[in-house]
Amino acid sequence: MPICMHTRTELLARREGVDYVRCLECDQVYEAEDLESVAVYDEDESA
Repeated sequence: MPICMHTRTELLARREGVDYVRCLECDQVYEAEDLESVAVYDEDESA
């Protein structure tokens, strides 16, 4: 079974500042912040 990337989601509820979303592909429910991608910064050390 392939791993779901949760690219298609819908907002289900907002409770105490937390958004809950459901993946339209695999039907799992998550906190929205768990799905947010983390920015990765590459440091260019060449001058």
